[in-house]
Amino acid sequence: MLFVWSRVSERYGKKAVYFMGMSLWIIAQAGLFFLQPGQLTLMYILAVMAGVGVSTAYLVPWSMIPDVIELDELQTGERREGIFYSFMVLLQKIGLAIGLWLVGQALEVAGFLPTVPGQPAPVQPDSALFAIRVAIGPLPTIALICGMILAYFYPITREVHAEILLKLREKKAGIIAVDS
Repeated sequence: MLFVWSRVSERYGKKAVYFMGMSLWIIAQAGLFFLQPGQLTLMYILAVMAGVGVSTAYLVPWSMIPDVIELDELQTGERREGIFYSFMVLLQKIGLAIGLWLVGQALEVAGFLPTVPGQPAPVQPDSALFAIRVAIGPLPTIALICGMILAYFYPITREVHAEILLKLREKKAGIIAVDS
């Protein structure tokens, strides 16, 4: 879907694509909370919807970073790509680590029974199954909605980006003319 979203982004803009994809992902994540045993067809439909939405989470934020780098260059006169990309990766790793730890703690509190090698899988208590449902449905849905709220306030539109690029070209042309 990355290729499809990339094309849609060229026509409608990054923010619009982000909202389209996140909306699909939110519906899918929320739907997983209500999924019941035996609803395989619905599970696959939700998985496809989530996959289509998740692809925007990989495409759009990473495609916004160059815009931010160019705005930073216009404001500071420096190219600091490494700082922006490393900060993005660091935040992803911290978020993943915290998220996994929190889910592990919640499952432990909920009485999740681990599988012991060589023994049949244990029957999970209702509290553990509910904790898994919450970790799969409402919590990611809330996080995705928060992400959409933040994206709503993202100030670099296609027009603003074109203006940034024009100002950078003018600034560089002025520097070249002075240096010549």
